[in-house]
Amino acid sequence: MTTVPDVAPAQHRLARHERIRLWWWLLRLETAMQDYPAREARRIRRELRASLRDEAAAVGLDEALRGVGSPRRLAAAYFAELDRERPRWTDGAVLAGLVGLVLPVHLWLAWQLGALNAIEAMGGGVVETSWLGTPVTLTHTEDTIAMQTSVGWGGLLLSAGLVLVTFALGSRVWRLRGA
Repeated sequence: MTTVPDVAPAQHRLARHERIRLWWWLLRLETAMQDYPAREARRIRRELRASLRDEAAAVGLDEALRGVGSPRRLAAAYFAELDRERPRWTDGAVLAGLVGLVLPVHLWLAWQLGALNAIEAMGGGVVETSWLGTPVTLTHTEDTIAMQTSVGWGGLLLSAGLVLVTFALGSRVWRLRGA
């Protein structure tokens, strides 16, 4: 007598476009849950991936994803289950980068270009001035338009202060104190 070994049924293999769609959905969920506790977030994604693959084999990927809902709403539901609100470190980092680094550079360039326009309106020439304590030489003549400056402590302190304040506010650090 011959015995047949127990073999698990072959797992339904998703088509390439379905795998890409599932990957994209899981990436959107991962992005929405980026400030969720890391170990738990990995476990949730792993379980969801397996569950969605099984469900897709039974009813199709479209229906499986429709049944789970949008990644942002699902992530919000997981965040709501936490015992307390957590800081949003990524939000704080993005906001700090925009306000603390991009804004001072933009202001610096806008100030210098405005000063060059003012020099042009007065007939041109060379002006030596300062921006936040850093010496600046602006030249606007018929054959030369130039801005000469260096990085000084004033601009660095402004940027550092803006980075710290916007990171703290954007990430909601007060949530560390607990409920």
